[in-house]
Amino acid sequence: MNHLKLLVVFLIIPLVASLFPTPSPAAGVKGASLTIYNSGRALVNETRSVTLPKGPASVVFKNIPATLDPTSVRASAEGMAVSGIEYGYVPITRKTLLDRYVGRELSVILPDPADADARILRKATLLSNDGGPVFLVGDEVYLGDALAYLLPELPDDVQQEPTLTLRTENVAEAKRAIRLGYLMGGLTWKADYALTLDESGTSGAMDAWATIANTSGCAFVGARLKLVAGDVQRQPVRNLRMAAPKAMMAEAAMGDAAPRQESFSQFHLYTVPGSVDLSAGSTRQVSLFAAPKVTVRRELSSRYGAGVHQLSRSVKQGVDVGLHFTNTAGQGLGNPMPGGLMRVFMPASDGSLLLAGESNLAHTGVGGEVKLSLGRAFDVRVERTQTEFVRLGKRSVKMGWRIGVINGRSGPQPLKLTDAYSGQWEVVAADHKYTRPDAGSLAFDLQVPPTPDGKPVYVNYTVQVTY
Repeated sequence: MNHLKLLVVFLIIPLVASLFPTPSPAAGVKGASLTIYNSGRALVNETRSVTLPKGPASVVFKNIPATLDPTSVRASAEGMAVSGIEYGYVPITRKTLLDRYVGRELSVILPDPADADARILRKATLLSNDGGPVFLVGDEVYLGDALAYLLPELPDDVQQEPTLTLRTENVAEAKRAIRLGYLMGGLTWKADYALTLDESGTSGAMDAWATIANTSGCAFVGARLKLVAGDVQRQPVRNLRMAAPKAMMAEAAMGDAAPRQESFSQFHLYTVPGSVDLSAGSTRQVSLFAAPKVTVRRELSSRYGAGVHQLSRSVKQGVDVGLHFTNTAGQGLGNPMPGGLMRVFMPASDGSLLLAGESNLAHTGVGGEVKLSLGRAFDVRVERTQTEFVRLGKRSVKMGWRIGVINGRSGPQPLKLTDAYSGQWEVVAADHKYTRPDAGSLAFDLQVPPTPDGKPVYVNYTVQVTY
């Protein structure tokens, strides 16, 4: 008997699966003009040819992105007036289907309470689908899990793909070129940089790429592409459905032609030559610019917020590995640099290139200073001890510091030690030269010799702070 019941289940399950097809993405938009912003939003302009009758008509467009912002749609054509716009998309999912069967009868496959290995098919009324389905089975309310649901029919208002409907009024029957414009999510871009340094670590070649990701679920074929770099103000859009990203494969760049760059408002606009195919779930890279010889400077730095506290034990400080350069033609650059990820490579002794660190880069205009943090130094260590703490008044103290630096490398290392203070402060005594980069910082620029015996190089100073 149990075998018969299980056989029935296996025969029914394929029928259940057929009622829950996977929503298919839009087949693709052809020949559109795309303007993609850093923020993950894109402006789409496209033209579709439709024959319209004289007078009122409804025009239904398919191949519409599911991430379209319905409030942003614009449509126009010569001899045509638009009186209404409707965007419809109720995807076929378990929740949307069950929501439409609340109060209606359906069939459910349930565990057999008399046999743990068997299943039973029962008629049930769906009472609620809020947080999970609740059924009325006979005279009992069922709150447990069901193995499957069998719906007698597919609800009329669910769709496998979104549609856009225009209510139009036309002066005459004619073939119209309807211009559509709308904003959508799921298209974004960012810059990726590769800086390959030479053996000295003071110069190298930089390649800048625009990485475009399409997670909208909609393909764009033969699109004309513009990229806007900058933080354009935008407001969140509720219920903007974002399709789940697929596994992404980076595609090759488009030839040797670089995008044309120009200023746009207070932002920068890149126009990519030719046309681009952006398949759904893909990532594509386009070359922005190449700088064959960029001058950089390396720096080790360690920053400490001193405060006005008395310390009874020493403090170990991390030492950051930094790379600095200025975005000017004199240092081999002079191009707008959109925000993105900078990867730095350096040659090993056998000539192979290794990743020396990566850091996020903010939007940097021409003349801007770039400071990259590539990690923590392995061989250079800093440890400080408070040698004096005297309270001079209710809100005034004098503190003495001894900062020890160990350099485990074979050559001297440049190191910037920075201590941060708030309030009014002045250095009473110091055994090394120092600077005040700003009102709240004290800096020592050191050239630390090797310390093979493990004995630190010390910096001593005393400061008086009024807060």
